[in-house]
Amino acid sequence: MTRTDMRYGLNKGHPTTPIEKTSRPSQRKGIQSTKTKFVRSVVREVAGFSAYERRVMELLRNSKVRIVIW
Repeated sequence: MTRTDMRYGLNKGHPTTPIEKTSRPSQRKGIQSTKTKFVRSVVREVAGFSAYERRVMELLRNSKVRIVIW
Protein backbone atom coordinates (compact mmCIF):
# COMPACT_ATOMS: atom_id res chain seq x y z
CA MET A 1 0.00 0.00 0.00
CA THR A 2 1.25 3.44 -0.84
CA ARG A 3 0.75 6.41 1.38
CA THR A 4 -1.44 9.31 0.33
CA ASP A 5 -1.96 12.91 1.44
CA MET A 6 -4.83 11.85 3.73
CA ARG A 7 -4.51 12.79 7.39
CA TYR A 8 -6.34 9.72 8.71
CA GLY A 9 -7.03 6.12 7.80
CA LEU A 10 -4.80 3.24 6.78
CA ASN A 11 -2.84 5.21 4.16
CA LYS A 12 -2.24 8.35 6.22
CA GLY A 13 0.97 10.33 5.79
CA HIS A 14 2.75 12.03 2.92
CA PRO A 15 3.36 10.07 -0.32
CA THR A 16 6.54 8.01 -0.27
CA THR A 17 8.15 5.43 -2.50
CA PRO A 18 9.14 2.18 -0.77
CA ILE A 19 12.84 1.27 -0.76
CA GLU A 20 13.57 -2.32 -1.78
CA LYS A 21 15.46 -4.31 0.80
CA THR A 22 18.82 -5.76 -0.22
CA SER A 23 19.58 -9.36 0.63
CA ARG A 24 22.09 -9.88 3.42
CA PRO A 25 24.74 -12.61 3.45
CA SER A 26 22.87 -14.41 6.24
CA GLN A 27 19.85 -14.77 3.94
CA ARG A 28 22.02 -16.34 1.23
CA LYS A 29 23.40 -18.99 3.60
CA GLY A 30 23.35 -22.48 2.15
CA ILE A 31 23.30 -21.46 -1.51
CA GLN A 32 26.28 -23.04 -3.20
CA SER A 33 28.27 -20.88 -5.61
CA THR A 34 29.44 -22.20 -8.96
CA LYS A 35 33.09 -21.87 -7.93
CA THR A 36 32.58 -23.93 -4.77
CA LYS A 37 30.62 -26.54 -6.71
CA PHE A 38 33.43 -26.83 -9.26
CA VAL A 39 36.17 -27.08 -6.61
CA ARG A 40 34.29 -29.78 -4.72
CA SER A 41 33.76 -31.79 -7.90
CA VAL A 42 37.48 -31.59 -8.72
CA VAL A 43 38.45 -32.67 -5.18
CA ARG A 44 35.95 -35.54 -5.32
CA GLU A 45 37.41 -36.61 -8.67
CA VAL A 46 40.98 -36.58 -7.34
CA ALA A 47 40.45 -37.88 -3.79
CA GLY A 48 37.50 -40.20 -4.33
CA PHE A 49 34.98 -41.16 -1.69
CA SER A 50 35.66 -41.54 2.01
CA ALA A 51 35.32 -44.88 3.79
CA TYR A 52 31.85 -44.29 5.21
CA GLU A 53 30.56 -43.07 1.83
CA ARG A 54 31.85 -46.22 0.12
CA ARG A 55 30.20 -48.35 2.82
CA VAL A 56 26.86 -46.59 2.38
CA MET A 57 27.01 -46.97 -1.41
CA GLU A 58 27.79 -50.67 -0.99
CA LEU A 59 24.83 -51.17 1.36
CA LEU A 60 22.53 -49.28 -0.99
CA ARG A 61 23.73 -51.40 -3.92
CA ASN A 62 22.88 -54.54 -1.96
CA SER A 63 19.54 -52.96 -0.97
CA LYS A 64 20.12 -53.34 2.76
CA VAL A 65 18.79 -49.90 3.48
CA ARG A 66 17.57 -50.71 6.98
CA ILE A 67 21.17 -51.24 8.15
CA VAL A 68 22.27 -47.77 7.05
CA ILE A 69 22.03 -45.42 10.01
CA TRP A 70 22.82 -41.76 9.51
